[in-house]
Amino acid sequence: MKKICLYLLALILLSSCNETTKSECEKNTATAILWVDRTDNEKLTKYGSISTVKIHANVYSDGTFRIISFCKKQAPEVITYLEKRVAVFTIPQFFFDEGYIEPGKQYLQLRYIPYKVYKK
Repeated sequence: MKKICLYLLALILLSSCNETTKSECEKNTATAILWVDRTDNEKLTKYGSISTVKIHANVYSDGTFRIISFCKKQAPEVITYLEKRVAVFTIPQFFFDEGYIEPGKQYLQLRYIPYKVYKK
């Protein structure tokens, strides 16, 4: 009986932690919007649409960052694509110089082109 009670308590705690993370994600604003897959000479009109995803990330002083969590549930293809793009993406030094971003955990918005995710 004690094992069942402990299991239920752990389950309740885990679900409440998840809800706290979701509400924190909703109430905190993103510090920056980053295009993770667009080059300077690329025209958006040829793709038709863009999408934005809010993430909780750990930003490092060298301009790299790692995704801790997504604020809303995403398709597996989108998660895989964004993780690959983030692995090679570096935040421009401008964001650090102007004080928009500081190293540490924070919320960011990632913009990407859905066509690039699903093209085969």
